[in-house]
Amino acid sequence: MTWVSIPAADARVRYVGRTYRSETGVVFSHPGVTVRARFWGDAVRMRLDDTGTGGDVGTNHFDIAVDGAPPRLLAVRPGQGSYVLASGLPVGLHTVEVFKRTESLVGTSTLLSLEVHGEFREPPPQHTGLRLEFVGDSITCGYGTDVTFVPESSSSKVPGFTAKHQNPRRSHGWLTAQRLGAEAVFVCYSGHGVYRNLDLSTSGLLPDIYERAVPDHPAAWDFSNDSPDVIVLNAGTNDTFAGAGTSAFLPDETAFKSAYRTFLARLRALHPRAHIVCTLGSMTDGYKRMEQRGVVTSAHVGDWISDLVAERQRDGDARVHRHVMAMQNPFADGVGEDWHPSAATHQKMAESLSRFIQAVLTR
Repeated sequence: MTWVSIPAADARVRYVGRTYRSETGVVFSHPGVTVRARFWGDAVRMRLDDTGTGGDVGTNHFDIAVDGAPPRLLAVRPGQGSYVLASGLPVGLHTVEVFKRTESLVGTSTLLSLEVHGEFREPPPQHTGLRLEFVGDSITCGYGTDVTFVPESSSSKVPGFTAKHQNPRRSHGWLTAQRLGAEAVFVCYSGHGVYRNLDLSTSGLLPDIYERAVPDHPAAWDFSNDSPDVIVLNAGTNDTFAGAGTSAFLPDETAFKSAYRTFLARLRALHPRAHIVCTLGSMTDGYKRMEQRGVVTSAHVGDWISDLVAERQRDGDARVHRHVMAMQNPFADGVGEDWHPSAATHQKMAESLSRFIQAVLTR
């Protein structure tokens, strides 16, 4: 046998998730993007060009699995590199899967080619069942899910983000899809909101990211592909948390509702038959209050989302739904990095969400 190479855009390479083709390969950055191929032989490797900067925060990580075996973790280097995905396999038919664990803030990856010691075969069949799309922020991305800390108090400090601990397979989205026998696609970015981001910036908001194949690149996503059956929109956490120590501490109801309303209308225009499940959590239910000179004012993003769902339902959209996510209990279930939901919390989120979606689909 000899080594055989095919470009990343070859029809024998199957992708799940958002990608676009460049002059050199196939580009992607969202967590959960999956590359699959089948081959006859005993070894496989890939050539990848990665924009990650390296280190604890800037190193992209992938799960590599062959023939459905438990995955092994692969950390890639900045720039171009060749990576052995499997070697010493029994000569025969094999399926290799490359699953991106890290999100866009870590870096964009360009698959240049796949190479096998043997020959490529037709790709694995496409999923033909239920298809779910999860749109949101760091919670949807599976931020910090591979570690758990039990805080002593609500003011306890926990470690911050590290790329190797981001694992969307332990997120409520992936777990929900597994429970329902569905395929999952993620469109998410840590720190980004509906009308304002966590840092109070307004560029790269989630409605804008949704239009793109890769958040930090202008390439538009091709919506002519099949629509998801269910879209889970978990957005509003960063809109809620933004503004600490500023005059914009409380989110603005008019601005949030306008942006969220427009986004719902856009999702419906793009996906006329999809069920849209609007949720929030589990780091907050959207309530926020402040007190100045004895005067208390408050805002409740969760209630605003409920209002907007009810508004669309009154206007005749029977396929938009409000799911109320229970808030996390850090002292019982622990937290992930930066107080994000732990794997145990994500499990509870998935149990609730999968029951809700199942009920929606069987009405």
